[in-house]
Amino acid sequence: MQGCVCFAELLCQALLGKKQFYSAGIKLWLIAAVLQHIQAGKLRDPNFLADIQNQTVSEGRNVRFACRVDNLGTHKVAWIHYENSAILTVSNHVITRNDRITVSHDKHQKTWYLHITDVRETDTGKYMCQINTASAMTIAGYLTVVVPPDIVDQESSGDVIAQEGNDVKLRCRARGSPKPTVTWKREDGRNITVDKSTSVTEYEGEVLRLSKVSRMDMGAYLCIASNGHPPTVSKRMLVSVDFPPMLWIPHQLIAAGRGSTVVLECFTEAHPTSLNYWTRGDGNMIYDSDKYTIENRVGNPEYKIHMLLTVKYLTSDDFGTYRCVAKNPRGETDGTIKVYDSGPPMTTNVPLTTEVELFENINNQVWDKPTPRTRKKPNSLPISGKNGAESEENKLKLEDNSLNLPAVAMDAGTTLRWPTYLHLLLPAIYVLRDHIF
Repeated sequence: MQGCVCFAELLCQALLGKKQFYSAGIKLWLIAAVLQHIQAGKLRDPNFLADIQNQTVSEGRNVRFACRVDNLGTHKVAWIHYENSAILTVSNHVITRNDRITVSHDKHQKTWYLHITDVRETDTGKYMCQINTASAMTIAGYLTVVVPPDIVDQESSGDVIAQEGNDVKLRCRARGSPKPTVTWKREDGRNITVDKSTSVTEYEGEVLRLSKVSRMDMGAYLCIASNGHPPTVSKRMLVSVDFPPMLWIPHQLIAAGRGSTVVLECFTEAHPTSLNYWTRGDGNMIYDSDKYTIENRVGNPEYKIHMLLTVKYLTSDDFGTYRCVAKNPRGETDGTIKVYDSGPPMTTNVPLTTEVELFENINNQVWDKPTPRTRKKPNSLPISGKNGAESEENKLKLEDNSLNLPAVAMDAGTTLRWPTYLHLLLPAIYVLRDHIF
């Protein structure tokens, strides 16, 4: 600025003619020098008009960064990926070999654009807009690429088979941006038994360790990965616990009569699923037939089986011992059920009260009338005096005789055997009926 002032003073003096010793040539040189100095003073260093905005996009989307520069002059604008220390573009030229990156320039807006298509997780980082001045001028924006969670099958566990009492380790490797959280659950909703003292509904972490597993730990386990950006993903891992068969028989002695049907049952637990069958006491295997019906009902959990054997139309050959047998690669077990004869069918005698009721019914049908009627003999004598009294007495005797029946004596402890006397009483009933009517 001091130089400018000096030139201005000289110019003023030359123009005003205060210094008479200046020749015309010198005056012209002074004017040109001052104008050149003023023109040089108008040139300023480049500057950024706005900051670069940080951006967050999902993987697979496109993104664009903008860098606005003023007074660029003959300087150049370059885009740089800071994490990779890679120059991406210089001016209008793409330097990187990444074909997903391009550059464009808007002269009116004084803006340089960096374009990235189909962004990937590796594109995450700081992007710098730099001007190649003597001391490089730089501003930067940050790109965050959001990646939904994904489970890496190659680094995760599959289905597991373990013997009862052993330890089991399950691994679930998940990736994504931000880093996913892995949570474990049982598919059936039951608690996860981590060890004897720890039982939880959910467990967090990439590795799940089950200590000394039992058949109760058998089932499907789900590892669920999430990072706040959908979709959430999961993987199913089946834990199988092998153990030898076990049997439980609710009824080992069964009484049944000949001609009846009986059902024998055994409950088994085994994994892998056992081979279940029935035999007689002599070892002969029993098959489905008209005589036998065999059924195996799968329980819950599926390692429980309800074995049923139906024996129909029992005969003397069907009584004896039956065996239910369960086998699998881990072992074998069996149990016995004995069916014995409960005796011949019980004969039920007709109760005494029933015999009396039958007798009373017959008596009511034959003799019991609302108004008993008797047959009277014709009497020509007047009913008076002694003869009249005798006639009345004879009439009463006749009425009494017409209703008399043989008495049946029954002591306490004596059973009336009605069929024995029935053939004697029926003729008497018909004779008395004729006299009554």
